Amino acid sequence: MSVRLKNGALIRESLESARVLEDLASERNPVLATTTERCIQLLRDAKKQETFGFHDNASVGYLKAAVEARGMLLRNEAAPGSREEQEVIDLHNHSLAKFAEIWSNDPRRLQPGPYRFSYRGREYEIEQSPKSDYDSHFFDRGVATASIKGKGVVDKHRDGFGASLVGIREQRPERAGELEHFSPRGLHLPVTLTIEGVHTETVGGVERQRVSIAVWDPVQRESIRLGGRTYPLKADFSAPMELALKGYNEVLSGLEGFFDARDRIEQAGIYLLEPYDPDRIPVILTHGLISVPVIWRDLVPEFLSEPEIAKRYQFMVFTYPSSYPILKSAKLYRSELEELRNKYDPEGDDALSTDVVAIGHSMGGVLTRLLVTDLDDRLWKEIGEVPLDELPVDEATRELVRGLVFFEPDPAVNRAVFLSAPHRGAEMATLSAADLLSRLAKFPSEVIVATLESTGDVLDPSTNPDGTIPGLKVDISRPVTSVQSLRPDSPVSVALATSPFKPGVKYHSIIGDRGKGNTPDSSDGIVEYWSSHVPGAESELIVPTGHSTYTHENAVADLKRILRAHAGR
Repeated sequence: MSVRLKNGALIRESLESARVLEDLASERNPVLATTTERCIQLLRDAKKQETFGFHDNASVGYLKAAVEARGMLLRNEAAPGSREEQEVIDLHNHSLAKFAEIWSNDPRRLQPGPYRFSYRGREYEIEQSPKSDYDSHFFDRGVATASIKGKGVVDKHRDGFGASLVGIREQRPERAGELEHFSPRGLHLPVTLTIEGVHTETVGGVERQRVSIAVWDPVQRESIRLGGRTYPLKADFSAPMELALKGYNEVLSGLEGFFDARDRIEQAGIYLLEPYDPDRIPVILTHGLISVPVIWRDLVPEFLSEPEIAKRYQFMVFTYPSSYPILKSAKLYRSELEELRNKYDPEGDDALSTDVVAIGHSMGGVLTRLLVTDLDDRLWKEIGEVPLDELPVDEATRELVRGLVFFEPDPAVNRAVFLSAPHRGAEMATLSAADLLSRLAKFPSEVIVATLESTGDVLDPSTNPDGTIPGLKVDISRPVTSVQSLRPDSPVSVALATSPFKPGVKYHSIIGDRGKGNTPDSSDGIVEYWSSHVPGAESELIVPTGHSTYTHENAVADLKRILRAHAGR
């Protein structure tokens, strides 16, 4: 992911807004012009102070410019809805964001008591508003979103009032328990700062200005009151994703997840994208073969930018070594859900234990299907010729198999969405692993062949010298990977085709046809319609695209529709 920080962007934007404002006000609004001139002088001086490393002095200048701009709005120096008002808002937002970047990186901010400094015979004191959604100490640092220049993530933002930042809480050894279910890169969240109050007093003959700063969560809060007016709260929902994925390569990471399964298993699990909220419905997103959670980089900001969705849902991702046999990955998924509930909802009262929405793409759709399907003993009948208790293996192996093959649907997953899911397998899985993977990853077959290695079996083929176990229908003399699991004649594919969904679950399909409009004879280039189609779905949408259905605007709109419907049920 290509991301760079434009360090001088904020001051340039602030000065540009001030200059435009000065030009607009010079003839018809002398009061506004005078105030704007003060802001320009403050910003120029602050820029100079910052250049010479006097960060306290610089932060005062930026803060004072923001205070002046806020005062213009409170005094109605710019007509509501006018071009002048918008420039005042931009001046305020960029100046306050620049102050916040300096403030958030100052270690004194983390000390008890107010944040104080002096400049040119005056004292300044920063305190946090008790109305804040976040304690400012929660974040280790903040980055102004206007400073972030990224590529590869959809631009989803909300114009409005406030300093838009990415708040970062880092992974540290002392936070191992707290951030256990979060990205190794820590938390990256959209944050908005506003000035809640300004109070000037004289203490011991020295004038002191106290400024109260509020730290808001713009995902849950849409607007802010200033004086007698209501403004949208400015927010950037894409910037946190851009910053979190800086330097990340989706294709290479997906390949590593297939070939280096033993290493990737250490990173496998369900990851939260924001602090756990017991009052919101979890949505778990699962990637497919040779893929990673970064595929959801556009979808998550799309969801967060919709207030009626963001206020009702919290988003999580499940990641796993994509070369693992499907049954192993499915067991890992169930285990991770259980661990998550033990940590956050031990009483079983939250939506995490009662109402979950699961969304899966491709092989992730099959894993999602296994959460909501009543397999009973159908899967075992596809594998074994005798009851499991009569299989001639040791007890440890028998229990391992039992845990992989016999399991109940998850009681909390009430809605599932399948994106290009091969429920009945895919013809491409009958190709050699090298050919299939090279098509999916767009890497040459010879590269795949050179690095392909097996990553584990359901049963140990060394049980007998010839690699066979009496009583089994399947040949386990060779290692089994997810590719074999996706064959139309695999035990998983056959069992799913004959097994009912758990009672009460609602499910949806979104399927690609490459724009050919030839459904039901269609394919998305990887999975055929006959495999993705599931009778009884509450809805089925055909989108004119290939296998990456989650990227198409029609699919995104349908996912939003489904979530709105689920929240309103």
